[in-house]
Amino acid sequence: TLRGDDPATMQKVYVPRDPHEKAMQRALIQYRDPGNYALVKEALLREGRQDLIGYGDKFLIPPREPRSNAAGGKSLPPRGDAGKGVSKPPRGASGRGQAGGGANGKGSSRQGAKARRASRKKGEIK
Repeated sequence: TLRGDDPATMQKVYVPRDPHEKAMQRALIQYRDPGNYALVKEALLREGRQDLIGYGDKFLIPPREPRSNAAGGKSLPPRGDAGKGVSKPPRGASGRGQAGGGANGKGSSRQGAKARRASRKKGEIK
């Protein structure tokens, strides 16, 4: 095993050199990220720490992998009727972000704000 020195105590400490083992250490630090579930579980089982797998405040991860989709470990919406058949309106259809759409009638789009700032710099007050 490869070792390094702890600068505080000058004692030898284990230093992982294998990329997979380094990934497991990183995953243990970021154990709340659902994308790290498999690595965290593997690391805990390898070290004999099944006592940290369970439900509740005293556990790092649940016994089963959280429900997620294949794209980056993002959580899926909860099961049930909520959100079924509802889609987002096309961009710009909400009325926001169009020139003249602000509450004060001066426009609220990003481009409109840039144009107003540019005209103020030139001395034209609107």
